[in-house]
Amino acid sequence: MAVIERRHPSQLTMSRERLDLARTLLRDHVDSGRTPSIAAVVLHNGRVVLEESFGLQRPGGPDLELDHMWAIASAGKPCTAATVLSLVEEGRIGVMEPVVEYFPELGGADNDDVLVHHLLTHTAGWQSDLFSGRVLEVLASGVVGDPPPGVDFLTHLCTWIALHPIRIAPLGELMAYGNMNYALLGELVRRVMGGSLDAAMRERVFEPLGMHRGALIVRGSERPHLVQRSPDLPFGSMENGGIAMQGELWEASDLGESGAHMSPKDLARFGHAILEGGVLDGRRFLSANAVHSMCIDQIPGVPAMFGADTILPVASWGYGFSVICEQRWPYFGGGLVSPGSVTHPGAGGIDFWVDFDNGIVGVLFEILTEMSPDLEPISGLSNRFQDVVTSAVQR
Repeated sequence: MAVIERRHPSQLTMSRERLDLARTLLRDHVDSGRTPSIAAVVLHNGRVVLEESFGLQRPGGPDLELDHMWAIASAGKPCTAATVLSLVEEGRIGVMEPVVEYFPELGGADNDDVLVHHLLTHTAGWQSDLFSGRVLEVLASGVVGDPPPGVDFLTHLCTWIALHPIRIAPLGELMAYGNMNYALLGELVRRVMGGSLDAAMRERVFEPLGMHRGALIVRGSERPHLVQRSPDLPFGSMENGGIAMQGELWEASDLGESGAHMSPKDLARFGHAILEGGVLDGRRFLSANAVHSMCIDQIPGVPAMFGADTILPVASWGYGFSVICEQRWPYFGGGLVSPGSVTHPGAGGIDFWVDFDNGIVGVLFEILTEMSPDLEPISGLSNRFQDVVTSAVQR
């Protein structure tokens, strides 16, 4: 039986004709009405092989451009993890230290043994806020109260919920994907460094990597570059997705779990630095070992809960990334992407992946028009786009 020769990514090329198929796929997705806006960047061995944008920056607005800023939701979690790990490298945070050392409020209630490691891998055994409706319940209850001076309301709300977790599983035995783990990691950075997570991430991730459109807290000069979605689409308003990922409330937030904004070009630069082991343009932003810790399965054999009641046998999660293995998730990721690749989607139509075997960094941003109750991107193109791009590799 013939065996495909495994060659180093630097020896591989990509078919121009198949990349043209990927461009056509993007254009047709907008022309069909499945999305009003889509943008993609693909790098191969650090070289740009595809950059395209179709549709509008906002309803009735100008054409979409590749340097426009998107709310990337959970696709920003790897940037939060990288910020935390930069402090681990300096000895200011310990991955294997109990979180109660940083958050004494969490003491007791079976939380004393929860480590920073468990937050990074979603294995603290806490209920996922994403599928419980807890954010809206707490918001309606009024129990949170007003934020302290200098803290925006959304960050105050999410931090309060994160500091009042509900246990659903023994520590380390289940990955229950949720935002509050990374809300705590954002608060951890604030407590260790002082100031905002936005400032820390700009200093430690965005600026070293030349991510000029990267931000959590959106500044006035950045606001004209934001991509906006129609209020009747998912995450366009409080009535569609629970929280609107746009507007003054969202743009002022400092959320480590979902608050990042950036352009497709920016996220491609971050992915390229991950592919290169923490270096971009000759400048190191994170050690090779820290990047490695992000990109390997840190919880082998641990099952995953995704959605209200869906249990999958294998989670395969690193410090900030999903690590592609034999367990595939519906809609999330292409079937041709190499095992061992890393990825992280973001609600509302954001996705990116780093394929080490093929030397590919891929980014796809779109505005979803249809989404399942479990946040599956029903109208999304990402999984098909990933397969078309991967099939363009010539061995």
